[in-house]
Amino acid sequence: MNIDVIRKLGCILNKKQKSKIFGLGVLILIGGLLETLGVSMILPVVTSILDVDGMSRNKYVILVCDKLHLENMNEFIILLLMVVIVIFVVKNAYLLFLSYVQAKFVNGNQHRAGSYMLEEYLNRPYEFYLNADIPTIFRILDGDIPKVFQLLLSVIKLATEVVVAVCLFAVLLVIDIKMTMMMMVLMLLMTFVIIKVLKPILNKVGKENQEVQSLAGRWRTKSVYGIKDVKVLNREHFFASFYEKHTRRGLRLTIQYSVLNGLPRTIIETVLVAGILAYIAVCIASGVNVTSLLSQITAFGVAAIRLMPSMNRINTYLTDIAFYEPSLDYVYENVDFSKYKEEGRYIADEPENPEPVVIDDDIRLEHITYVYPNTDKKILDDAQMIIPYGKSVGVVGPSGAGKSTVIDIILGLLHPQKGRIMCRDRNVLDNYPSWLSNIGYIPQTIYLSDDSIRDNIAFGVPADEIDDARIWQVLEEAQMKHFVEQLPEGLDTSTGDRGVRISGGERQRLGIARALYHNPDILVFDEATSALDNATEKAVMEAIESFHGKKTLVIIAHRLNTLESCDVLYRVQDGKVQLEEKSR
Repeated sequence: MNIDVIRKLGCILNKKQKSKIFGLGVLILIGGLLETLGVSMILPVVTSILDVDGMSRNKYVILVCDKLHLENMNEFIILLLMVVIVIFVVKNAYLLFLSYVQAKFVNGNQHRAGSYMLEEYLNRPYEFYLNADIPTIFRILDGDIPKVFQLLLSVIKLATEVVVAVCLFAVLLVIDIKMTMMMMVLMLLMTFVIIKVLKPILNKVGKENQEVQSLAGRWRTKSVYGIKDVKVLNREHFFASFYEKHTRRGLRLTIQYSVLNGLPRTIIETVLVAGILAYIAVCIASGVNVTSLLSQITAFGVAAIRLMPSMNRINTYLTDIAFYEPSLDYVYENVDFSKYKEEGRYIADEPENPEPVVIDDDIRLEHITYVYPNTDKKILDDAQMIIPYGKSVGVVGPSGAGKSTVIDIILGLLHPQKGRIMCRDRNVLDNYPSWLSNIGYIPQTIYLSDDSIRDNIAFGVPADEIDDARIWQVLEEAQMKHFVEQLPEGLDTSTGDRGVRISGGERQRLGIARALYHNPDILVFDEATSALDNATEKAVMEAIESFHGKKTLVIIAHRLNTLESCDVLYRVQDGKVQLEEKSR
């Protein structure tokens, strides 16, 4: 593990989390000391059992027996055994508590970081999503964030095992310095080899695994969201086979990771057992009386048995960190944790006590210039437009001319390089949330979640805050009340995923009802009828025209006859928004 991992984790974690890690460090140190105490108690127990006479002459044993009024060595040994039992019970209870604290810290912060990250992504400018890799965003949420905190857990557990290993080595040095030095050299050599050889391989496997997750997610998303076209074109096998291709590659990487992750344990166990046995063999060959060393060898063996799993885990955590490091790198490079570091939650940048935006006059688009990211073409070039208060404004123009761009600028989704949107000499975007509260937006494709009609109309409103009376009112305004009243489940009727259980015209009316729910002053229709047949379009346009004179309307359409009732007509073409004379 390199220092860069710690630095990046430090950039992701806030002050409160770092202070908790310090507290965890103290708890880990206590755990290491308890582990050491438990192992170090084995030596006097083994010595007392194997060398009763020698222990009975030990001045410390005599002192203890005198103080506690113990009559013989059997009572002393029984007391010693009871003490060891208590120490091991306390130690393991404490380690269980420590494991709980670690898991709570890591998983709790994983949850908070994931929630923060989703809100941070949702608050990014709309332009970000024009070229965003959506499956990769899902992968960050579902894969990379959990791996980052698995890496953090591995770092914490690595610290735990290092403390335990250092303390155990100290005990072993007291028991047999030569054998301990031999084990230390062997372990350091193996750890060096594992870091230098396995870490680059696991880094590569981790990066490849990220790529595979994104590719598999992309094919899964395309196949499910495009299910109608997939079935009509009879391409089920095509999409399933590509998904299977990437998941099979992911399976290979998972197997490779599992084997590489288990390799250190096998190597360490083999080398250490062989080293200890070889050391004993050398002692025998050199004429050392093994019987005289029996208690030391036994205690050493007990300590070594506890040390080997510790060293195994140290190297396992090192390989885990290497595998998860690409996820840490990606999150570190692609997510802004600055607000999270300060508050522990997402805080949007909003002015304090801004003056509300009141729409009681014409809205003016002044000198608007807009160029899409990574392009040079000016979609709008010094364009100007007036939306009269309380009137209906039609917007026409050829495909790609910039009609939807004009609407997205009005909605504040796109930020022009030059120009502003004014109402009574005030830039309405100075208080963007207030400006949005004045707008109801009806796009060409209405997004409906697999929820009830009630939840889809009051989109984003908590269930206990939804006003059913208002729901019925907007359904009536959208000319859909009668339809919903005829449904067996009424407002509780599910629309299906993306509204597959209702017709196109009904989806558009639900979109109108949703836009009306918060009673906006302005309704914006972005080609809301272009995907409908003539009869359905006529019916929906009747619903739209019912708002004529009641609200300010902005309507985009391809066909001029759709905009016959508009008070004002603009044409978007060649980067300009020009007032067009209406035919009589």
